[in-house]
This record gives sequence, structure tokens and C-alpha cells, in this order.
Amino acid sequence: MLEDYVKARHLGEGQYRKDVAGGRYPYLTALDDIISQNSITAENHMGVMEIPISAIAGTKTRGRQESFATNFMPILSSKTEFALKWGILYDAALNQGIRDAILVYEYMNRFYVQEGNKRVSVSKFNGAVSIMADVIRLLPERNGSKEVNIYYEFVEFFKAAGFYGIRFSEEGRYQKLCDVLGLPMSKPWDTDTRKSVKSAFDRFSDIFDRKGGNRLEITRGDAFLLYLTIYGLYNLQDVSNSQIESNLHQIWNEFLKDTDDVSLVKDPEVLEKQDKPNLFSIFTSQDKGFRGDTLRIAFIYEKSAETSSWAYAHELGRQYLKDRFGDRIDTIKFENCETPKLVSDAIDAAAETGANVIFTTTAMMIEASVKAQIKHPDIYILNCSVNTNYNTIRTYYGRMYEAKYLMGALAASVTDGNDIGYAELCPQYGTLANVNAFAIGAQMVNPYVRVHLKWTGLKDGDWKQEMKDENIMTISGPEINPPKRISREFGVYMVADGDVVSNIAMPIFDWGKFYEIIIDSILCGTWGNTMLTRDHKALNFWFGMKSGVIDVILSRQLGYATKKMLRVLRNGIMDDRLNPFDGELYSQRGIIKTEDAPRLTGEEIVNMHWLNDNVLGTIPPMEAFDLRSKELMRMSGFMLNRGEKRDEGSSDS
Repeated sequence: MLEDYVKARHLGEGQYRKDVAGGRYPYLTALDDIISQNSITAENHMGVMEIPISAIAGTKTRGRQESFATNFMPILSSKTEFALKWGILYDAALNQGIRDAILVYEYMNRFYVQEGNKRVSVSKFNGAVSIMADVIRLLPERNGSKEVNIYYEFVEFFKAAGFYGIRFSEEGRYQKLCDVLGLPMSKPWDTDTRKSVKSAFDRFSDIFDRKGGNRLEITRGDAFLLYLTIYGLYNLQDVSNSQIESNLHQIWNEFLKDTDDVSLVKDPEVLEKQDKPNLFSIFTSQDKGFRGDTLRIAFIYEKSAETSSWAYAHELGRQYLKDRFGDRIDTIKFENCETPKLVSDAIDAAAETGANVIFTTTAMMIEASVKAQIKHPDIYILNCSVNTNYNTIRTYYGRMYEAKYLMGALAASVTDGNDIGYAELCPQYGTLANVNAFAIGAQMVNPYVRVHLKWTGLKDGDWKQEMKDENIMTISGPEINPPKRISREFGVYMVADGDVVSNIAMPIFDWGKFYEIIIDSILCGTWGNTMLTRDHKALNFWFGMKSGVIDVILSRQLGYATKKMLRVLRNGIMDDRLNPFDGELYSQRGIIKTEDAPRLTGEEIVNMHWLNDNVLGTIPPMEAFDLRSKELMRMSGFMLNRGEKRDEGSSDS
């Protein structure tokens, strides 16, 4: 009895010394010390249920706070009455188990013990992973912080799932977990489903921890969701532990990065071949480039080039590659891949034809691309998206906001009045940067200009009619039309009586140039440059006008003064002397940045969730959009990671 207490105390003293050496408080946290009654909005009695011991963070009050180290192991002398009672409880637990439920307060998905600290200590010493507890939930005040938003998402998830244990580090992931599982978060699951999901999570957590996952910064919930996204729930239920361990090994690098650890590579020079050795040569890859005779490249389109302007733009890039590299490459395309299964089938078909490189050309294809990269590790698979958080594959996109900035200035210079229209499909990473850059460019030319923002992906919207009703004569529409669609509603154009009378300018993605940079790096061996790959980061290639992947085509009808203005602005962007997000910035709700504050970083630009003060429009909730738009937003995580809450310029409408 006392021998076991001595062993437990030894563990407690070790943890105590470790915490003291690390400058941390060495005793249990007391909930009463970290919250005040004013910060609690409700107290709910949840009843008796099983809770994970790993989520027990401390005590409710200070009473027994200093009897235990932070790992809940005892630290009082073995000659005390406390030690005797601990030992008696330990013997009883071995013979009969812990019968009585402890009493805990749950706050922010952590538990604090009111009655039963020794029962928790003994259970942990015995290696138990859960314990029965009578739970009282304390609901914090909604203050808009990420932590509180995540917690209230958990509260909704708990109503459906009915169990504790799954914690996430980012907003929107409880809903995404339900989406991946194919289960609702709006109503309770049946008993068998709850047991099945909890069993799968517990099994995954055990294997993940034994492999060392409990020493990583990622939560078990984040790791569980990533695993399910790639392999599916059936893989946890119907395969052996060794297969799960093998799967974890394949995606382990995904667990080594922080959730926000995304590297935006803005300069293509990192992929260019160095003519002369430099100081860093010893650290770079020994990759000598593609060794075969012909590099085979596959392009996967969501729609066809005849029906989609987006697919058409990438098809132009594919044709450019064929002209640029000639016999050194061979290309193939797969069209109308509109579902994850069709994308996966196309990637498999491309692999069977011997493809060395595969470009999946929409953000809708990101998850299928990650799964395929694990299945085909020897193929370069890239996805056209920005700010995605996978380091299994690399992604690519363009800084279109630079061109939109010029387009805004141009639109304001030709508009008779103060109103300009702007049409965009739906909010995604980078989308609001485009809107705001356009609005700021217009504002520089005309400080009174108003930009009327319309979302074309709204399920009940008619943006063209709204523009007509508001008498908007100058409109920024889609970048380009597919070849067989007879329409002039692209770029910046002017209308009269609802009909397009002239196209003024068009911003373009030169995907051919982008693909040339990537393919050239693969052929010459700079793709594996360890200056890029030395950290466990998700790599997003995010090139702009300077690299030639973004540009603006002007109408010949424009006067020389307007063209001169655009040339000056363009040169400023190219030389990095001009940036739409320099100087003072104001959103619809107030100041974003003062005059002397540094320009926004690339990460801040991509992650914008606000609208400039001269934008007339909102960021509607995800439910307002059509199915395709919602799927795009779900895949990108743009709305989900904000908890779909109101933000700058958002509303319930």
C-alpha cells in the first residue's frame, strides 16, 4: 500500500522539479483562481458520464491544490494521513475498481475536480484513461475570442455526439468532422453511432500517442480529423493496428507543423537554378532534375475548357507549356471532374499513363490531391489554391489583388459618377483582398467612390438585376469568358440599359508562365531545394505581376492619359514601391492600420475578413450560397475557420 504511494509520490516529485525548473507553477491549477463569477453566463448540470482523465486540468478550489503535482501525482510525505488514505483507496481500486463518480466542473472543455482528487490520482497511477464523473458545465461569456468560439462550437457538437475528448485548435473543425463522418451536428446521433465514433477516436488516440503524437503540439482531435479526411472512418474500424500505424507514418509530417504554419512563397527566384555556387549550396538538394526522356504532365479540370473560363485559362497554360518545352514534355488533360471520386479516378488514370506531374486546378480538389499524393508518392501533385494547410503537396496561386488594384483605379477614372459594381463568386482566401484592393485603387482616384459588392454564388441572388436596379454603369466582372460563350461581361466593362457597350480592361492569370516556372524547376532540379523544404510547412507558391503570372490587358480605346496612369501604377507594383495595403487602411467598422504601421504581410492579406470602408456589401453566412460555393468555402476553410460568425462587413442577410 505505502510502497505504491511512494512510487506515485516519486512521479509527483519528478513532475514538481520539472515544472519548477521550467518556471511553471508546480501545483494543480485551481479553477477559482482563473475565472470570476462575472465571466460565467450559465451553470448547467450535465449528469454522470465518462470523461477522459487527460482532460482533467486541476481542482475547483485551492483546498487540495498543493497536495498534488501538475500530473495529479501526490507530493505530500508518506507519513501523513493523506498518504494512508491514498494507499487504502489504491488497494480498493485494485480489488473493486473506482465505484463512486467524482464531482467535476467543466470549463472550456477542461475538468476541475470538486470531490475526488485522490480518485483521479489513483486512476492515473493505474493507467486508466477515463473515469466516471458528475459534471457541472460552466459556460463562459461570449467575447469573440477564438478559444471561446471553438468552445461554443464544441457545445453544439456535444449535443449531437454526447461525449467528451475531441478538442480542436481552430474554428469550424467540429462541423468539418461531422461533414467528414457524414453525420449531422444539428441533432443527436443514435447510441450506436455515438459509441462507434467514440471507439474510433479512442483507438486512434491510443495508436497516435504510442507513436509519439502526445509529444506533438497538434491536438488529438486535429490529428483524428486529418486522418479521417485522408483515409476515412472505415479505415479505423476495419483495418489492423499495424495498418493504422503505417498510415500514420505516411502522413506524419502533417502532424509536425502548427495549424497556421503556412509558408507563402512570393518570389519564384527560389525555384530558379543558380549559375554559381553560393554560401547555401551545401544545404540544398542534390536533385539533378528529371532524368527521363519526356516529362509527362496531367491537368485535371473541374469542368471543360469549352464551358468554364477557369478551365479555359488553365488550358491555355497547358498549350503554352507544349509550345515552350516541345518534345521535353508530354501533356494530357482530364475534364469534367466535378466530384472527389472523379478527381481521384482521374489522378489514378493519369498515374497509369505514366504521369510525372499532376496539376489539380481548383481548391475543390485539395483533399483528393492529398490522398492521391500519399497513394502515389513518386508523382509531383500540385493543387491550385492558396493558404491551404497541407505539406503533403504544394499549392500555387497568383496575387490577383495587384491587378485588381490597377483595375479599381482604372474603373474610377472612367466612371461618370461615384458608383462602381464588383462581382465575385464567394468569399475564399484571397477573395476579399481582391475586393479591397480594387476599392482602394478606385478610392485613390476618386475619394468619394462607392464599390457595390455582389456575390454571384448566392442561391437566391440576381446580381445583374441588382446592378441594373442600382444604375451601376461600370462593373468589374469575371476575369475571362470561355471561348464558346458569347458574352462581354468580363474584366472591367461598361453598360447602358443593361447591355455591355465596351470592355475597358481585363486582369489575367498567365498560367502558362506559372506552369513554366514550376516545370522548369522540376526539369533542372531546383524543385527539391531544401531552403524550401527544411521546415515542416505547407508551401503555397503565390506569385504576382513581377514574375509575369499576373497582368492587365487594356482596351485600345483608352486614352493615353489613362494608359499612362496605369503604367505608372503597374511599374510601382512591379518594383515593390507601391502596394494597395500600404498607409492608412479603414474597414467598414474602423481603422485597420495607421499611416506609419508596416504594410500588411502576405498572410494578413490572404486571411482578410474585412471590407474596405467604401465597399457597399456584406460577407453573408455560408448558408446563403449555392452548393458549389459552399463546397468551395468548406474546402478552403475560409468561413469555417472564423466560425461563420459576423465580422467586418458581415450581416445576417
